[in-house]
Amino acid sequence: MHVEHDITIIGWGPVGKALAIWLLDKGHRVAVVERWPQNFPLPRAVAFDHEIGRLLQSLGIGAELERLSAVPGSYEWRNAAGDVLQRFDWVGMGLSGWPAMSTFCQPELEAVLEARAARSDRLTLHRGLEVVACEQGPDGVDVRAVPHAGADADAAPLRIFSRYVVGCDGANSFVRNAMGARLLDRGFEADWLVVDAMPTDPARWTPDVSQLCDPQRPTTVVSSGPGRRRWEFMLLPGETKAAMNDPAVAWRLLEPWDYSPANARLERHAVYTFRGAAADTWRAGRLMIAGDAAHQMPPFAAQGLCSGLRDAASLAWRLDLVLRGLCGEQLLDSYGSERLPHVEQIIDFAIALGHIICVTDAAAAAARDAQMLAARDAPHLAPPPPPLPRLGAGVRLADDPQAGYLGLQARVCAGGREARFDDLIGRGFVLLSATGDPSQALSKDNREFWARLEGVAVHVGGDAVADSEGAYARWLASIGAAVVLMRPDFNIFGTAPDLAGAQALVTALRQSLSPIAIAAASPAEVAHG
Repeated sequence: MHVEHDITIIGWGPVGKALAIWLLDKGHRVAVVERWPQNFPLPRAVAFDHEIGRLLQSLGIGAELERLSAVPGSYEWRNAAGDVLQRFDWVGMGLSGWPAMSTFCQPELEAVLEARAARSDRLTLHRGLEVVACEQGPDGVDVRAVPHAGADADAAPLRIFSRYVVGCDGANSFVRNAMGARLLDRGFEADWLVVDAMPTDPARWTPDVSQLCDPQRPTTVVSSGPGRRRWEFMLLPGETKAAMNDPAVAWRLLEPWDYSPANARLERHAVYTFRGAAADTWRAGRLMIAGDAAHQMPPFAAQGLCSGLRDAASLAWRLDLVLRGLCGEQLLDSYGSERLPHVEQIIDFAIALGHIICVTDAAAAAARDAQMLAARDAPHLAPPPPPLPRLGAGVRLADDPQAGYLGLQARVCAGGREARFDDLIGRGFVLLSATGDPSQALSKDNREFWARLEGVAVHVGGDAVADSEGAYARWLASIGAAVVLMRPDFNIFGTAPDLAGAQALVTALRQSLSPIAIAAASPAEVAHG
């Protein structure tokens, strides 16, 4: 069987589902090959941050997301004596218009995403198949798949031809290997027993998160969505995976929290090896990777799934422009150049947290505790927080200090309705100002270019769109900008100090999205912006 599609996605986890939805919404034909006949039924990732809340919102599932997630009020690190070493307050909204951190149950999220994707008649989903070949040609990729031995599904061998292939196929990615990419270790490895339980008494459930920095057993306790709790127990020297992956061991370790079969149901127990690694290549011709296929990290910063969804968002708008013929495929080169440095910063931060948490020597733990308590009581002694991760070189203004960082989403009011900006005004490429209508500064050619991009230009704070909480005016003032140009993945392309600067921003975007940018821009615009 030989089927033609625009994109074939290998792997149907949350990253593959999100990528598919973004592409389907743009009218592209998407095929999916997944080795398992059903979604994985047990929790894995359990948290997402405000940026990912906005990305999931953009998939059209904002209302469902609020229903299936819970917001922790705090995240406390305590030592073995119960002293609070540090506390993070997670009350309030993040920059992206969603809570700073939310917890959720991954199977519930995946069910919502699958239902959303299934609304499109341009999706073809093949389950129970394992990819065994990806052969690139001048016009596309020939994918061959055979029934997966462990899937127990009624599937026949399959050939799919598509213009591009994206491997969202996990840590042991076939696509990554087919690309010849190497997964480079970043120097951290630790085995942890993960235990998911559901209290039978709802009153026992709490959304809050805690980290027990006890050298006798470093332990993480976290909500995994409404009604669910997760414990993560570090394996100690001499303990084996086989011996620890036992329900009796799980219940024994839950005893200090007063959980037992009498008041909880054990949903899962599994030993995982937490490690940090990133692929050195994210694209080879018509093959690309995203999610765990491109990177893995310890869960201490709760950024594994978050990073995978950022990959999908970064790739989706690029593939859309290429598939629509608006850009040449060299645009895809900047996918890896932007995402790899960004995710490396996050991996290294998660590893740094792991080195603080995974201390089993009593003397080293005591020294750590003393240092953290001193920093807590005298904040000026604390080391500075790590810088926010920034995109690497790519589709952004290289000399703009704001470019490559996240843009704001806040509440606005238009047409008698108040809602988050993306739901009310729209998303995609956004040209935004609190000073006036930035589109009025654009030349005829740039207005036509902006229309081809399906861009949004808006004056927030004007008569048509009210700045409900004054958030946009404050944000723009804080970054010293009168105009901001944001990309479909909500990262800032660039800023301008006055309204007239919108013209230079759009011209620069045209140049970045070569070849249509250069072909459509006049010589004067290219020279003078």
